[in-house]
Amino acid sequence: MKNKNKDQNPAGPLPSFKSRRAVLLHLNQSGYKVSRGKLYGDFKKKLIRMESDGTVLEIEVRNYAVNHLTDNSNDMQALKNEKEVEKLDEQIAKLRFEREKEEGKYILKKEFEAELAARAAVFDSGFRYLFSVKAQEWITLVSGKSEKAADFLQQLNQALDDQLTTYASTRVYQVMFSKEE
Repeated sequence: MKNKNKDQNPAGPLPSFKSRRAVLLHLNQSGYKVSRGKLYGDFKKKLIRMESDGTVLEIEVRNYAVNHLTDNSNDMQALKNEKEVEKLDEQIAKLRFEREKEEGKYILKKEFEAELAARAAVFDSGFRYLFSVKAQEWITLVSGKSEKAADFLQQLNQALDDQLTTYASTRVYQVMFSKEE
């Protein structure tokens, strides 16, 4: 910037740039998005005025920048802030998940599958045991007569309901797996 402009201000010359190129460099260094072609075109459109000696007043450059340009540094800062917020949200979500996992809200998939397999084994063995214990009672109930099929079905459905209630409970079972030969 150069202090030129002799006659316009009695207190002294106003700050100015010595050329359009100096204005372009200043605007780019200040974070504004402007190309050489755009700036020179805007000079032709008189969006920014050049003095008769070829200088450009600083006040003209400021007005031009505020009214006609986008501040790239603000865009970059906004993008940076947005990314920082996303990063913080991710960190918070991760910390929340870890805390909830420690509280027992989540379990590993392997643990879930093992629990499910154990419950299925309990379910299966429960039915097999139930059938072996109740078989004699049910045979006696129907006396080998097909007319008593409704009574037999009622007893089976009741046994099924009891077993499903046991299976659906949150009780802890101890299941032993052994290799069968």
